[in-house]
Amino acid sequence: MIRLEVHRSPEAASQAVAARVAATLAAAGGARAAAHVALAGGTTPRRAYELLASLLPHTETTHWWFGDERCVPPDDPESNYRLARESLLAPAGIPAARVHRIRGEDPPGLAAAAYERELRALVPAGADGTPTLDLALLGLGEDGHTASLFPHDAALDATDLVVPVVAAKPPPHRITLTLPVLRAARAILMLATGEAKRDAVARVLAGPDRATPASLLADADLTLVVDEAAAPRTPP
Repeated sequence: MIRLEVHRSPEAASQAVAARVAATLAAAGGARAAAHVALAGGTTPRRAYELLASLLPHTETTHWWFGDERCVPPDDPESNYRLARESLLAPAGIPAARVHRIRGEDPPGLAAAAYERELRALVPAGADGTPTLDLALLGLGEDGHTASLFPHDAALDATDLVVPVVAAKPPPHRITLTLPVLRAARAILMLATGEAKRDAVARVLAGPDRATPASLLADADLTLVVDEAAAPRTPP
């Protein structure tokens, strides 16, 4: 089920996402021994992370994962981990032991396999054996990709939880969570802002289509948070 939530500006959309993440983690921390959240990459969530840093409850009981990573060292400007560390993890004082980064500097196949083992070891599984994140925070590309799941890519059919991919945009080598583990999350928040994302938002709302990988999460508990510029002109 996809819910569309429209806010007046990128700042308002970021505020809404930060508040929703904080509330979700507070509830999860109260219901279970620990909460597990996967962070989005790219630059769009930076402001939401900055806002979230001052809102976080129970930082000692939340585990922080990543939806995808570029195959670069952790201090590289292209690293999703670096952006999250600078905007959220370090400002919030999150213990290093609670941060589970994808080792983008390692050979992609080995890094993907190691991350899947870590997920399976630490994240409680559902009835089908898939680790169940409390929240997956995702972005949306202009081409409809999310995490590093790109249109018509073989990774869309993966049954492994984490796989290496070669993207059509730089940096090409990446590692991503796959649809099975994202669909298993208790909740998904997808943030998209700016007029350039409007067409992709409309295509996500139109229903599942391999040309728009983000739309393949339509059967999950997905809230699509956008600003007015990214909102479709005609309501779905």
